[in-house]
Amino acid sequence: MTRKRWIQLVGAVFTAVFLVTFDNVPLVDLLQKPTYYRDLSLTFIASFLLFSYVSFITSQLDRRPGWAGSGLWRLTAQGVLGVVGASALAYGMAYAQYRFVDREHVFGTDSFLQVELPVMVLCLLFVNSLYVGGSYFRWREQSQIRPYQEQPSPPETSYVTTVIGIHGHKRINVPTDNIAFICVENGITWLFTFDNARYHLDEPLHQLMERLNPTQFFRVNRQYIVQLSACFSYEPADFSKLTLRLIPPFNLELTISQKTAAGFRRWIERQPAAD
Repeated sequence: MTRKRWIQLVGAVFTAVFLVTFDNVPLVDLLQKPTYYRDLSLTFIASFLLFSYVSFITSQLDRRPGWAGSGLWRLTAQGVLGVVGASALAYGMAYAQYRFVDREHVFGTDSFLQVELPVMVLCLLFVNSLYVGGSYFRWREQSQIRPYQEQPSPPETSYVTTVIGIHGHKRINVPTDNIAFICVENGITWLFTFDNARYHLDEPLHQLMERLNPTQFFRVNRQYIVQLSACFSYEPADFSKLTLRLIPPFNLELTISQKTAAGFRRWIERQPAAD
């Protein structure tokens, strides 16, 4: 389970206990009522769904150039979707609870509108503030990163067009255009071609990356160098990381760290579109 999910669970537990217990009879009396555990469970589920919704909204807004374009637009979108939208969702879930589960309360006259809803809105404001702050500082950090792929590089003619692969006792020239990816497994460097042939290499990844064309190859993490043509798709993951999927027959899912994600996006998006 990810750290973000743990935070959502702990926050939901705290919110549920606070809302169900606050401004109510003494806790000793509450613990003797079955309805207390019912309300606690329902409030926990509702709080967890709300926090997950805010997390989802933040991740979707992070995919748009909000901070780079207009910080005011980013804050407004977070407020409308993350606070107002989540508050409306909380209101709807409370109505459903009072309509179908807790029928002895009359919705609109119960303490929900005077106490619980305002407290929930304050919690949502706090949670959105945490997400927005984290998003902004991640953007600031990424905007200051200058990945090694963007550093001045040697002339194009200095890059190799073949790599010596070892297969048994043979040393074979493998054209770089046929290299799908290079990886390290158990301390051994392996080269995989697009036809799924595998060769052992004598060089570590950092030396290989210095000799490969950086417009064609990218070191996505400590274990993998991938070729552009081997990249099938990528999508955001937790904590501003990326998940990269390679084409069949490999079907590998590689994790790209937050520090490398911005450089990878710039690398893959500046390539010419396929014909």
